[in-house]
Amino acid sequence: MNTRIAQVAQDFIEKYYGIFENSNELNLEDFESSLFEVSNKFCRDSIKLFIEMSNQIILEQKEVRRSERISVHKKEVGRELLTKFGMIEFNRSYFKTSEGYAYLADKVVGLESYDRVSANVSAELVDRAAKMSYQQSVEETVKGVLSRQTVMKKIRRTQGLEPRSSGLKKRIEILHVVADEGHVAMQSGKNRAVPLITVHEGIVPVSKGRNKCLNTVHFSDYGKSTSDLWNEVFCWLDEEYALNYVKRIYLHGDGANWIKSGLDVLPESRFVLDRYHLEKAVKSVTSGDNEEYRLPLRRAVKEFDLNGIENILKEILTAVQSENEAKKVLEIHKYIKNNWEGILIRRVEPGCGGSCTEAQISHVLAKRLSRNPLGWSEEGLKYMSRLRVFKVNGGRVTTKHLKKAQEDPKISDIKKTVEDKIKELFREAKDFSTFEAQKCSMGKVTPIRVLMTGINKGGFAF
Repeated sequence: MNTRIAQVAQDFIEKYYGIFENSNELNLEDFESSLFEVSNKFCRDSIKLFIEMSNQIILEQKEVRRSERISVHKKEVGRELLTKFGMIEFNRSYFKTSEGYAYLADKVVGLESYDRVSANVSAELVDRAAKMSYQQSVEETVKGVLSRQTVMKKIRRTQGLEPRSSGLKKRIEILHVVADEGHVAMQSGKNRAVPLITVHEGIVPVSKGRNKCLNTVHFSDYGKSTSDLWNEVFCWLDEEYALNYVKRIYLHGDGANWIKSGLDVLPESRFVLDRYHLEKAVKSVTSGDNEEYRLPLRRAVKEFDLNGIENILKEILTAVQSENEAKKVLEIHKYIKNNWEGILIRRVEPGCGGSCTEAQISHVLAKRLSRNPLGWSEEGLKYMSRLRVFKVNGGRVTTKHLKKAQEDPKISDIKKTVEDKIKELFREAKDFSTFEAQKCSMGKVTPIRVLMTGINKGGFAF
């Protein structure tokens, strides 16, 4: 096996020198392309070597296998694996165990059964899919050699995407919590509401006509109960902030019951009716023939004049031409009365700030879930809503976010033996004097010695 380790390193060095030797005219562009190919081949060869060495060590552990009643059923069984460096093909043995048949080398190195894609490639596919379509993710990650269904399956194996607190216990007096729903088209032809809760520390101007929320963190989990979602938000707030220092938490929203239920969970909280939804209500009741009432109704709202609002709505009610229009006026009247405290708070507590519910929905959910003519399944929407929020929160999907099959405890001893043996082999292979006799020298210094000199000195001395 030492010879194989040396051969992989030697092959890389020879090809590296070959870039210079075989080029009549060399420039940075050509060198970069050639080096990319040479490096990728070296990485593919190294991965193949690692797996096949692991398999060989297992084969050599005859006493251990005998004690565990493990025998070789078939040798040299091929498998393909798509890695970050391209497709590799390798061989390993098929073993008979007391519990059935298994490729022990696959288990030892952490390969899932029947999976043709490495964990690192899978993580990249999922990470990109949070911002783009499945097909685009495949094109950008692996140049289209996989199917969209592969990405979908990988996403449905994600875990641990919940917002993580910094644990700083920040001392902030005023916090804002924004809650709303995004509406997503389903494969059934129906729409589903996806809740979104955003926590921030206030709104500040960035440039003319453009503001931003400070230190935003988003929460969304389609299919989770409202109470569980609010409890998740509270637990995060309790870890992130010193809640005994917080004087007020303003809960912004459109007045839906699920949003107001957050008042029972968030300490020192007051509800603020979002201006966008209030204006939407004003426009809906003053459209068409009733447009003359729009400015007076807006003025009454701005002046917090509930009697004036009710008088205007009564006038509109007497002027409507249909039962549906009358019903709409009564609904708006009820909406304003039920949320009057959320309107009046802007006069009582002017520091409650502006609302940005629709902006958050557009930026976090709609941009991926509903901008294009998509149709989601229930399960697909559940996983994508989590993934999308995780990504917008600044997260990056890694292999730790992908569920793996439970490790077979019987493999642990074999795995430890393989790891120790491979480390030992590579420590021995660092002494390349054994291989200096091979005819691969170029001038007075062999490429193997050049490689090892570079490694030992912390850089390559060419």
